[in-house]
Amino acid sequence: MGRMSVATVSSPEFINITSMSPFASKCEIKVFYLGKNRNGSCITKEVATQMAQTLPGCPIVGYFSENQDDFRDHGEQVIIDGDGVKFKCLTTPYGFVAPDAKVWFQDFEDTDEFGNTVVRTYLMTQGYLWTEQYKEAQKVINEGRPHSMELDESTLKGHWSTDSNTGIDFFIINDAIFSKLCILGEDVEPCFEGSQVTAPDVSATFSLDENFTNTLFSMMKELKTLTYSLKEEQKNKGGEPMPAEENVAQELPQTEEQFTNTENTNNAPEQDTSNENFSKTEDKIKQTSNNENQNNIEDEFAKKNDDEKDDDNKDKGKGSEDEGKTSEEDDEKKKTNHSLEEKFALLMQEHSELKEKFSALEKENKDLLDFKNKAENKEKDALIESFYMLSDEDKKDVIENKANYSLDEIKSKLAIVCFDKKVDFNLNQKNETKNEIPLTYTQEETETLPAWVAAVVAHESKE
Repeated sequence: MGRMSVATVSSPEFINITSMSPFASKCEIKVFYLGKNRNGSCITKEVATQMAQTLPGCPIVGYFSENQDDFRDHGEQVIIDGDGVKFKCLTTPYGFVAPDAKVWFQDFEDTDEFGNTVVRTYLMTQGYLWTEQYKEAQKVINEGRPHSMELDESTLKGHWSTDSNTGIDFFIINDAIFSKLCILGEDVEPCFEGSQVTAPDVSATFSLDENFTNTLFSMMKELKTLTYSLKEEQKNKGGEPMPAEENVAQELPQTEEQFTNTENTNNAPEQDTSNENFSKTEDKIKQTSNNENQNNIEDEFAKKNDDEKDDDNKDKGKGSEDEGKTSEEDDEKKKTNHSLEEKFALLMQEHSELKEKFSALEKENKDLLDFKNKAENKEKDALIESFYMLSDEDKKDVIENKANYSLDEIKSKLAIVCFDKKVDFNLNQKNETKNEIPLTYTQEETETLPAWVAAVVAHESKE
C-alpha cells in the first residue's frame, strides 16, 4: 500500500506573496499590430481586445541554436520515416506572460519594405523570462529579439475578404486564442515588422500615481460642481441656461474610472492633458461670459425701445406708472447681472486656485519620484559594494542592469555568484583586524603620569 497524506480539518494558513522569483526577469512584448499584415491576415481592434483575454499564462518559447549562438524560427521539424510524415516542435519554454500582466495598445512608427514611415498600433503585454536557468534568455533582455505569435488552430475563426482597392485577398480573423509567443533570431524577419521581445521600455515609464490621479480627479469634479451650481441658479431665476457650461459639464469625466481612461486615450503613459482641459474650460467660460453680456445689452436695448413706444401710446398717468415698473425691472435685472458677474468671478478664482494646486502637486510628485530614485540608487550601490569579495567582472551584469533590478533581485543574483564561486565569508574580511602595537611609556612620561597609572605601568613591566 502506498503512502497516504490526508488533509486535516484545520484551516490552511495562506502566505501573502508579493514578489517574483529572483531567477526571472521582466520583459516587454510587442505582440502584433492592428489591421492588415504581410502574412495575408487582418485583425481589428475589437478582435484584438477579445484575443488579449487569452494572453495571461501564455508560454514564451524559442528555438536556440548552439552552433549559431542565437535563436532561430518557430522550430518546426518535419520527420519522414517508416511511420510516415510527422511534425516535431523543437522550441523550449523560456518564460510566460504573468496572470496579472498589463495589456495595452501603443502606437509606434515602423519603416515598411519601401522605406516609408508608417504609424501602427501594437498590442503590448509584459512577461517573465527565466534568465538564470537559460543564459540565452538574458540576451533577449540585454539586446532584444524579434517575436512571432502562434495561434491555436482549433479555435481560429475567420473569413476571406478581397480588398477593393488592391484586389488582394485577406483572411479576416474573428476570434483566436494565443497558444505561444515565440522568440525569433536576430536574422529572422517576423510577420509583424516591429514585433519584438525586449527589456521593459514603454512600461518602464508608467508613473501614474493613484493618489495623484485621485487628487486631480477631485479637482476636476469640484470645477464641474461649481459650473453646475451656476447654471442651476440661473435657471431658478428664470434666465436661459448657458450652453457652454452644459458642454463643459458633459466633457468633464463623470467617474474616476472615466478620468483614468481619458488620461490613457492615446496610450501614452506619461501624457498629461489636464492643463489642456483647464485651458479649454477657461476659454468656454470666457466665451459664455461674452455671449451673455452681449445678449443682455441687446435685450436691454430692445426693452428700452418697447418702453418708449408704450409711453407714446399711453396717457401720462399710465406712462408714469409703466415707467416706474420698468425702472424696477431694470434694477432687478441689474442685480441679477451683478450676481452673475460675482459668480463668474468666483468661478474664475476657484479655477485659478485649482490650476495652482495642480501645478504644485505635479512638481511635488516629480520631486518625490526623483528623491525615491536617488535613494534606491544609493541603496543599490551600497548593496553591490557590500559584496567586496566579488570582482567587478563578477558583478558586471548587476552593475550594468542596476536600474532594471530591485534590491532583492540584486542581492539574490550576487548571492548566487558567491555560491557558485564558493566564497568563504570567514576568510574574506574587507577590514581585517590590524595587529595592535603595545602601548609603551618613556621614563620621563612615566614620571609625569598620575600615581595610579604609574603603578599599573610598573606592575606590567615586572611581568
